[in-house]
Amino acid sequence: MEYDPLPERNPTVNPTVNLYQQPPRPRPPRRSLAARIVRWGVVPLLTVLLAVAAGVVVGAVIKRPEVEKKLHDFEHRLVTGLYDADGVIFRTYRIENRILIEESEMPGLLKQAIIAAEDANFYRHGGIDLKGIIRAAYKNLRAGQTEEGASTITMMVAREIFLHRRREWMRKIEEAFLAVELEKRYSKEQILTLWANLQNLGHGNYGMEAAARDYFDKSVRDLTIAEAATLAGIPNRPSYLEIRTRPEAVRQRRDYVLRRMLEEEFISRQEYEAALAEPVLPVPKRRGRELGPYFAEEVRRYVYATYGKATLYDRGIQVFTTLDRKIQLAAEDAVRQGLLHLDHGKGWRGAKAHFEDDGLEERKLPSWTGQEVKPGEWYEGIVLESGSKVARAKVEGQVYDLRPEGMKWTGRTRPDRLLKRGDVSWFRFEAAAKEGAEPLLVVEQEPELEAAALVIETATGAVRAMIGGWDYNRNEFNRATQAQRQVGSAFKPFVYGAALENGFTAADTLFDGPAVFTGADSRASYSPRNYYRRYYGITTLRRALQGSYNVTSVKLLDLVGIDTVIDFAHRCGIRSELPPYPSLALGSADLVPLELAAAYAVFANKGIYVEPYFIERVTTRDGRPMQQHMPQAHQAMDPRHAYVMARMLKGVATNGTAAGGPYGLAAINLDVGGKTGTTDAYTDAWFVGFTPKYTLLTWVGYDKKRTIGRGMTGAVGALPIWTRLLRRGMEEGWIAEGETFARPPGIVERDIEYETGLLVGPGAARVYKEVFVEGNEPEKRFDRHWARIIELPWYLQEPYYLPKEGEKMPGQIHDWSAVREVWASKPSRVGG
Repeated sequence: MEYDPLPERNPTVNPTVNLYQQPPRPRPPRRSLAARIVRWGVVPLLTVLLAVAAGVVVGAVIKRPEVEKKLHDFEHRLVTGLYDADGVIFRTYRIENRILIEESEMPGLLKQAIIAAEDANFYRHGGIDLKGIIRAAYKNLRAGQTEEGASTITMMVAREIFLHRRREWMRKIEEAFLAVELEKRYSKEQILTLWANLQNLGHGNYGMEAAARDYFDKSVRDLTIAEAATLAGIPNRPSYLEIRTRPEAVRQRRDYVLRRMLEEEFISRQEYEAALAEPVLPVPKRRGRELGPYFAEEVRRYVYATYGKATLYDRGIQVFTTLDRKIQLAAEDAVRQGLLHLDHGKGWRGAKAHFEDDGLEERKLPSWTGQEVKPGEWYEGIVLESGSKVARAKVEGQVYDLRPEGMKWTGRTRPDRLLKRGDVSWFRFEAAAKEGAEPLLVVEQEPELEAAALVIETATGAVRAMIGGWDYNRNEFNRATQAQRQVGSAFKPFVYGAALENGFTAADTLFDGPAVFTGADSRASYSPRNYYRRYYGITTLRRALQGSYNVTSVKLLDLVGIDTVIDFAHRCGIRSELPPYPSLALGSADLVPLELAAAYAVFANKGIYVEPYFIERVTTRDGRPMQQHMPQAHQAMDPRHAYVMARMLKGVATNGTAAGGPYGLAAINLDVGGKTGTTDAYTDAWFVGFTPKYTLLTWVGYDKKRTIGRGMTGAVGALPIWTRLLRRGMEEGWIAEGETFARPPGIVERDIEYETGLLVGPGAARVYKEVFVEGNEPEKRFDRHWARIIELPWYLQEPYYLPKEGEKMPGQIHDWSAVREVWASKPSRVGG
């Protein structure tokens, strides 16, 4: 978290007025010669005498070790670093951006610049420079005001660590005494390095190393003479000498330091003139996107709550996280592409802002940094002209043409019907098709939709990637960890998992037809319908899960028992409250995406629930351990039942709601299991799934519940993002092609007829291999009699079906008018 002491420039303000210009200091009325002699001559000399006396008297009575102890206890405000799984920093938090350098790392050139600027006699005095005090007194006497201070580098270090900054002569006496004590205990090089680490150099940078990296994108050891002089000059007046807003003032101060370096014979005349000719050119603030901002904020909040503000922002601790840079980047790209595709389908909504015509060519936007534009990056731009064939937009200070091919997705063919002069819009650059040609300018708009994505390492619980929304800068709310949303059919696997634990198999059958259940009003008022408003008659649990049949899922919940299903879901890691009503089977519960992803991981992890985590370890800045992650895990379900569930969910990917279309998973050469989820009125779209190594979740929706769009099921809204992420993982190698789910002992495989769940027999047309817990295999075989039954409409199949004990059937409905009334008032679109 960075703090910039200056606000951004407001583009609506008259650009000829420099808001950052500090007015010159008013000169006080010129005093009489006698008054000036007393103030600027006698007082400084008395100060010297008092300082000497203080050194003798106070030194005898004060415990000198107190100085050393306070210096030993003093800690600079340091930068806390967040490290990814490869040990590379991806985020820092600080109040002061400070990077310490050791005594051995201080280059001679920078030392010379500092000494020339601040304390030419540094190596020749013992903490107090009597000549410097007399010289300063003389110059101040002539000017009638403070033109030059008399503090040595050692005195400045003493003031920074032990004292205050108020201009008082008593403080000067204390500085002098403490400077002498510092000189007794520390070498000149140690004191000089302390000074270099302490100084404020503007824009939140403290210390020479932090400033060198921010302003010149290099370490202090690589500075040129001009750059070293620039940094050495800024501490004199850091609030005014701000390199990015007052480069001319900084140049004047730099030239003074260069002149002093020449006078002290640190540089030659030739080097001096060459350095003078160098412009003051700090590197622009980096635009690049921040890696994992939602992930970093999750970690920051934990560290703040656990260790406090001072530790987070001042102590420079090292936080080693679970974030995998490759996976995080892949997830960010998948979410970005997926949301843009959905948003483009909704059409162009218009420019994001508009400026009046006055001074448009000279106007600058606050987001511009002056950097060269890069393909793939987004930039704000101002439209200068808009015609029937081409529009001209200023982006990062340069003018580019917007042609019809750069606005195809909007459905418009004329730029003047899309944008007008003065409009502000987002633009993106696509790499040119031909070498040497200009990149293609494409108009863009920020999606209103939001998304969440998670990648969890199944066996360990390590969160390798997390996306909490379209843009952290737009909205810091983390939809992956803070949102509670209805999950729709993504909850169904917990109903089927509980059924497996209670004696059901994937080949068992239920009757998918109209049924009435006791609703939340304690009356027979709940009658679910399937997504496509049809029924399927005799169906296996595998078929019902693959096709996301609502009626069968509610029946199964009713047969197993709501309390049993809730208990199973809680064991799998669901901690949110689960409503004890039949609609629970269709995902009426509001769940947090992170808990849902962790619960799905149980099916791929041999039934073991592992608590997801973000931090591997925390250490002090010198590497001493503060915290080490300890896995939190428990056996949530039998490994055999978990394997059967994983194979059933694989059916969703190969033959079910996630199988077809351009982003379907049927052709993926890898064991993949998962489930789509769609809520009523298409307010939420989900896909949660897993490979043998990773569990992945994607969600799409609006923050305030409203329809995403007609037909926006989990397969349409969320699955494309999930599949993009999966394919990227296979391309980059962090998902291994051909990997399969590990089969535990006690599992058998049988050839089963697909429609009925019976062992293969004469007339079986569609055969597949089903897995069973050993001893639970079916005994009956398919025959031609069943072939004729399953071809009948659902309502003619009922007489041939033997219901399970307690199973509600269409023939038990006595008042069909009441059922139709329920359907009319509470249409269920849950499914997908």
